Amino acid sequence: MNAFLQAVALLLPMKIERVFWDGDRLMLFSVGWNFQTESAWRVSKDGKLLFACWDDDARDLVSDFLNLSVLEVSWLVDSQPIDPCFKLSDGRVLNVFCSSSTEPWVMELTNGGIYVGNT
Repeated sequence: MNAFLQAVALLLPMKIERVFWDGDRLMLFSVGWNFQTESAWRVSKDGKLLFACWDDDARDLVSDFLNLSVLEVSWLVDSQPIDPCFKLSDGRVLNVFCSSSTEPWVMELTNGGIYVGNT
């Protein structure tokens, strides 16, 4: 999965132009890339949890991602390239916790690259 991090690094920063959360699927979109997951996720800043996927106001709060940029993509645990982390331009971090072994997340890039978590 190091190829994934290298491919994404070439596109950084990546602006977030559309966000979708329906209680099951989180999707981030822009020209040149999109990311989607049905796994659990949380948002933190400065080591403090701000909100997570099952919070009642998550739909409203995640809409604040609009027009932010993803500055960095890494793994929650470096030795386990499973759970991605997205550092946002306002200092928040989106962590995705893979909760499905078959398709925990998918990221598509403009170069035709499609990356599926846990593969």
